[in-house]
Amino acid sequence: KSFSTPMEIQEFLNKEQVDLLLNGAIECASKLEASPKIAVSVIGLFGENSLVFSTGGNPAEICKKVIELAKAGGVTKISGAAIYKEQAESYPMPCGMNRMVLAEQGLFPVFLMRSKHNYVVKSTSSLLPGDFGKKEAPVYAPKADNLEELVKAAHYWLRIDHHPIFRKEMESLIVNDDFKTLKAIMCKRIDFGTAGLRGKMSAGYTNMNYVVVQQTAQGLAKYLLEIFGKEACEKRGVIIGFDARYHSQGFANVSAAILKKKGIKVLLMEDICVTPMVPFGIVKWGCVAGIMVTASHNPKQDNGYKLYWDNGAQIISPVDAGIRKNIALSLDIEDYSDFYDYSTNKIKFESEPIREKTIAAYIETLQKKVIFNDAALNAKSKPITYTAMHGVGHHLINRVFSELKLPQKVDVQEQIVPDPEFPTVVYPNPEEGEGALNLAIKTAEANGSTFIIANDPDADRMALAEKQPEGNWKIFTGDEIGHFLARFMLQTYTGDVSKAAMVASTVSSKMIGGMAQKKGFKFVETLTGFKWISNKVMDLENDVDKTGVNYKVLFSYEEAIGYSIADIVRDKDGVCASVVMSQLYAQLCEKGMTVSQYLNEVYKEKNEKDFQ
Repeated sequence: KSFSTPMEIQEFLNKEQVDLLLNGAIECASKLEASPKIAVSVIGLFGENSLVFSTGGNPAEICKKVIELAKAGGVTKISGAAIYKEQAESYPMPCGMNRMVLAEQGLFPVFLMRSKHNYVVKSTSSLLPGDFGKKEAPVYAPKADNLEELVKAAHYWLRIDHHPIFRKEMESLIVNDDFKTLKAIMCKRIDFGTAGLRGKMSAGYTNMNYVVVQQTAQGLAKYLLEIFGKEACEKRGVIIGFDARYHSQGFANVSAAILKKKGIKVLLMEDICVTPMVPFGIVKWGCVAGIMVTASHNPKQDNGYKLYWDNGAQIISPVDAGIRKNIALSLDIEDYSDFYDYSTNKIKFESEPIREKTIAAYIETLQKKVIFNDAALNAKSKPITYTAMHGVGHHLINRVFSELKLPQKVDVQEQIVPDPEFPTVVYPNPEEGEGALNLAIKTAEANGSTFIIANDPDADRMALAEKQPEGNWKIFTGDEIGHFLARFMLQTYTGDVSKAAMVASTVSSKMIGGMAQKKGFKFVETLTGFKWISNKVMDLENDVDKTGVNYKVLFSYEEAIGYSIADIVRDKDGVCASVVMSQLYAQLCEKGMTVSQYLNEVYKEKNEKDFQ
C-alpha cells in the first residue's frame, strides 16, 4: 500500500492493519532466512510528519521498504525500536533500526525502547509534547491488580505531560516494567486538603508535577466561577506567588495560563516572593483567591500548592471539599498553548505588574501598625544576625529593615541567595535547632552579635537564638517566642484591654491563657493550624458570636514557630514577626537586658507554673 499524505498513514494505523503488516514482516524476515522474531510494525504517527515502527533486527531490505512507504506519505522523521527490551539491550544502540539506512535517506532518527507491554519513547527530541498515545482513552485511576490498565494509564500520562523531566521518569518506569512504582504513583491521587497540595516533585498522580498542577488549577477555576461568578472573577481575580524551589515558577505560570483562559483575572508575581505576600495581596487588592507555590521548610525534593480564599486566610471546609470535587471533574487537560509556552514554561500574555505594588503596600502597612521604636533607639541596638535559610526572605527583610530604620543587621552570606538545593543545611527548617543554625551562629560569633533571627525558606515562620553568658547558644522554642511576643504586644497596646484578644492553637502553651486571666484580655484556643487561627481571629473582629464586642486581636500563634501580628496578614508571617522582634530586642539592649532575661520576667510575672 502506498500513502500520499500523513493522514492516510494515520488512518491506516488500526489494529487489523498493524497485525497485517506485522505478519507480512515476519514472512518477509523468514524469506530472508533471518530469525522469525525479526519483524516490522508501524505503530504510531507523531506530529504531522514522523512515523514510528519497530524491528527486532537490522535487515536493510525491511528498513528500506518502511522508509519508502513513509516517504511516500511525506514523513521526514522515523524512529525504530526493538520488539523486546531484552533484545535491545544486546544491541550497540537502543534501537533495532540501522542508523546508516536512515542517514542514507536523509531522515532524522528518534530512538525508542519497547516494554513487553507497549511502546515508550526513549528520547523525545523530535516528538511534540502530548502527542504520545493520542489514540489512547483517558485512564486516571487504574486498578492496582490490572497491569494492562496500569500500563495504559502510564502511557496516557505521556500524552498529557509536557515536561521532559517527569516524562523521562515515566518512560523509565514503563521501559523497565517497574509495576511496583507505577502502582504507587498512578493508582491514587495526591491528597488535596485545607493545606492544598504538598509532596515530592516526581511523575505520577501521587506527586507534585505539571499534570497534577494543571488538573488542580482547572478544578480551582471551575469552582471559583461556580462560587463567585464570571463577573467577580473577571474583575477581582486571583493573585499568584511562588518561591525559589525547582518548578515553582513553572507551576505558577501554568496555573496563571489556565485561569486566564477560563476568563479569570490573573495577578501573577513577576518574581519570587515570600508566602505572606499572597494573603496580604488578596485582602489589599480584593481578590477572590490566592495561590502560593511553595513547600515552605520541607526538603528540597518537595513542592506545594497553597490556596487562600477571598478573606485572605487558608481555605477550610467546605471550600476544600468543593475544590476537590471540581478537580475530579477536571482531569482532562485542555490546550493552553495560546497562553502558555510549553517549551519554556512561561506565560504568553501580559500580566499586571503586582509584586512591587504589593511589597510597597505591605511595608506601608507595617509602618502604620507595628513600628513602636524611633530610629535613634534602633540605631543603638546591638547587631542582629539574620538568615533566610537559602529561601526568599532576604530581599524583603533587607528592604524592610532599611526603609523602616530597624536595628543593624548582619546577614549570613552563604545563605542569602535563594537556592533550591539548600546546600548548607540538611533540612531547611530553623525548627531543627542548632544543626540548621550552624552558619548563623558562626556568622554571629564572627561579628560580635549575640542574637539571631532566622526565617524558613518561604519566610512565613521565624526562629530565634541568643548567646548565653556561659558562651552557649539558646534556641528558643516556639512557645517561648509566643510568650514574650504576646507580652510585648500587650505592652505596646494603648486601647481598652477588655476589648483586646489573642489566639493560639490548642497544642500550644497555655501561658497566654493565664496571662489573659490576669490582664483581662480575651484568649481563644483553636484547632491546630493557622487556617483555624486566622478564621477565629476574623470571627472575633467581626463579633460572629454576637458578644457585643468587636475585639482587637493583638497577636496569634502556633508552637511550630508561626506568628501573626495584629491584622496585617491572615496567616503566619515571619517577616512581620521579625520586624516586631527586632524592636523588642532594641528596647532590651537599651535596658541592658537579654531576651532570655525578658522571658524569665514573663514567667516571674505570671508565677503560675501551670501556664508554662
